[in-house]
Amino acid sequence: MAFLTLRRRIISMLAEELKGYIPQLEPYSADYQMVVYASKDLEEWMRCRWSMDSSSFYRTLERVIYDGSNEFRIFLKSWIGVWLEKWKERVRLLHTKPRLPPTVAEKIREAKKIYRRSEFKNELKWLLTRKLIRQGEICMPSFIAENLIIEEITRRLRGGRWGRGASRIDPMDIYNSLSRRISGLPKEKGPLVYLRIKPFMF
Repeated sequence: MAFLTLRRRIISMLAEELKGYIPQLEPYSADYQMVVYASKDLEEWMRCRWSMDSSSFYRTLERVIYDGSNEFRIFLKSWIGVWLEKWKERVRLLHTKPRLPPTVAEKIREAKKIYRRSEFKNELKWLLTRKLIRQGEICMPSFIAENLIIEEITRRLRGGRWGRGASRIDPMDIYNSLSRRISGLPKEKGPLVYLRIKPFMF
């Protein structure tokens, strides 16, 4: 089965399950973005649990969905319930973009440039994503991982640990610092993701 067809199938199944939890959800309107986030998170969760490369993962996923569709639906209903609880805990929906002090905004822009130029940014992000998933953060873990990396780089820039114009990061140093933070996340409550999308009524 083509990858896009498989993904559409997953999105359709997730939309049905979300509709059961949120009757006013309109999956094929602006609310579609929420279903897409859930689909991406589900794939990342399963990849982490199954420890597979992309090609093996999608072959296995296709087999699970079509050979054991009833079992998969039972699993999906349970998984999406946990995901929604995490969504309510970790995601804050905003109507407008927050206004930051100019110096802070400049450091964040600089941190993003450093991160994007990093040779190992994808590997670092995936290591942290897996760590987040294993700590129970199943809602938008890769988004949270990238935010944490940029936040850590910004903190170091503001703290003077790196001189102006720094262009490289030590991925293992960043990972070790953030790994400790992630280990403590189960004790922290409150949002880790801020989105400017249509708010939902839970």
